[in-house]
Amino acid sequence: MTNSKESSGIEELIGRLREQGVEEGKAQAETLMEQTRRKAEQRLDDARQEADALLRNAREEAEQTKRAGEEAVQLAVRDAMLRLKSNLVEQFADRVRRLVRRELDDGDFLKQLILEVGGRSAPSPSQSAKLLLPENAIGLEQLRSHPEEVKEGNLSHFVASITKEMLRDGLEIGTRDDASAGIRIQLLEEDIEIELTDEAIAELLLRHLVPRFRAIMEGIIQ
Repeated sequence: MTNSKESSGIEELIGRLREQGVEEGKAQAETLMEQTRRKAEQRLDDARQEADALLRNAREEAEQTKRAGEEAVQLAVRDAMLRLKSNLVEQFADRVRRLVRRELDDGDFLKQLILEVGGRSAPSPSQSAKLLLPENAIGLEQLRSHPEEVKEGNLSHFVASITKEMLRDGLEIGTRDDASAGIRIQLLEEDIEIELTDEAIAELLLRHLVPRFRAIMEGIIQ
């Protein structure tokens, strides 16, 4: 009888220990699962944050690349427009220079210019002045060496015909050794030289015309 009670107590003890072990194992398993779940959630959050950071960086780089591309295009367009405007201004200036040169190379125009200068700029009796003409236009050397070739109506004949009258008025006529067209007046005693050459006239005209040409290109004036 005594042995039977002892055996029953041992079995109960074993049963309680087994149940206790099962409960502890279950609790440990639940704790382990909870830790695993939290780690998994943490890793997932970390992965999401990393992905968001990568996406944000990619978007920022794409935006920077887009802005850089737009700025490069705008800069290229601006440079192209500046070059185009500069070329147009240079072409315009070249055209003005050619037109002035053509007019001053014209014998009839030069005659009128000489008459105007002789009439308006004749020096006073106390002054002496020299009117310098293009050497190829006046042909003084030609006058000296081949006076028979001076025909009525040409520029050399015109210069020869007015020289005496201008000399009487104190205005001396000479030639220049430069290649510019037009005339140059020297007031000898005052050390003043007045240029009416193609280069000087074109420069004067361009100072007035180029700003207006630029304003037309910019649409400031119509």
